[in-house]
Amino acid sequence: MEKVLNNSSENIKEEKNESGWDDLENYEAESADEQSAESSDSREKILERAALYKKFGKVALALSEITKSLAEGDSANESLEKLEDFEGEQADALINQLKSALGDVDRSLANQIDYNIVNHKQINTKEALEHELQSGTSVPELDIRFDKDGKPWISHSPRAGVRFLFSKHIHKLSSEEVAKTGQRLSLEEGLDIFKKYQEDNPNHKVVLEIKELGASEASHAELLNNIKSLLEERGLTETATFATLSPSILKSVHDAFPENSKILNGGIAPVISYDIAEKSLGESEDKEFAVKIPGVELFFSNSTDVKDHADGYGKQTGYLWTRLPKETVNTLKAMNENGQVGAASLTVVNKFANILDKLSPKTAEKLRRHYAEQLDKMGIRKQVAISKSNPRESLLRTKEQMGKDSIIYSDTGPGDWSVDLPPQDEK
Repeated sequence: MEKVLNNSSENIKEEKNESGWDDLENYEAESADEQSAESSDSREKILERAALYKKFGKVALALSEITKSLAEGDSANESLEKLEDFEGEQADALINQLKSALGDVDRSLANQIDYNIVNHKQINTKEALEHELQSGTSVPELDIRFDKDGKPWISHSPRAGVRFLFSKHIHKLSSEEVAKTGQRLSLEEGLDIFKKYQEDNPNHKVVLEIKELGASEASHAELLNNIKSLLEERGLTETATFATLSPSILKSVHDAFPENSKILNGGIAPVISYDIAEKSLGESEDKEFAVKIPGVELFFSNSTDVKDHADGYGKQTGYLWTRLPKETVNTLKAMNENGQVGAASLTVVNKFANILDKLSPKTAEKLRRHYAEQLDKMGIRKQVAISKSNPRESLLRTKEQMGKDSIIYSDTGPGDWSVDLPPQDEK
């Protein structure tokens, strides 16, 4: 996932060389004043980063110790402010404890980048996004919907409030009306929050899943241009990967963002789609039907053409493919050939395999490898959600059986990725 998650270890090496850390021939002993200034800068940087990642497990514990030691009853931020001017061995010990905890943050961030891990937890509010980033999430996934004024909002639900049956659809409300609900975060504000973390570590990326783009393709370009402006204004265009359930939306997104990586999140289902590349269930002609219930519509498609649908406008739309549309396959394949990332979802396959693991691990492995091979034949990368239980084991098993290039969607906490993982190129 080269353009989605950069190799952090390479960046670290480049930074070391640029700063002269390894240039021993030109080394000169620093004066006491220079060492003191460097120590002060180091302390300030440690405190700044601790405030950014204050909900990461070990950082939170260290901040708790600081609060107990310096200012009982103060908040973590107030304690950090007092520690900035605090001197002596106790202060040094607390700073070192924070420094060690931030080392775990960096290990987690590096693993998330190296293993292409995307945080798949649902984010709808400012508090939720801040919590995930402060917990050490490297790549959050944000679901995007638009109000009737064309403004993008971060919302997994098509509705503007938490009370699903009693709140209005976002696309039926003005920007002012959505803001008044106080329960949804605008993409603009979300990107401002994310920008602080991207400045701390440029390996931070974001996945924008476009849930809907209006009732027809005519509205797509204008709505996507609204997102483009927000990304360009913040210098975040290259950090964004786009995901969608719909091949129609994927086509429009590719027209607007041809250089950005993309993921088709539509479900490739086991049994239904036995051999995606060549045939489908019953050798039927191109057919498609939809199951519609209030708030949800599910499309089953055997079509080799891209179909234009409302794609979630006011509904939660899902797809199950028996064949991937040719245009979609060609788009994703071309992206990979150009060094970008074009992927399709095997999450449904992997979830089914996770159930089989308990009954017949060999059958589960065969299932994973078969579907991964089908996408490999088409030149498409894989996106896979892993199990919450035993995340390390699930991650390594998925990478082994479905390919090291798999993009991993995970609902587990970033703290779980501060463990030692074998480098990808050694596996």
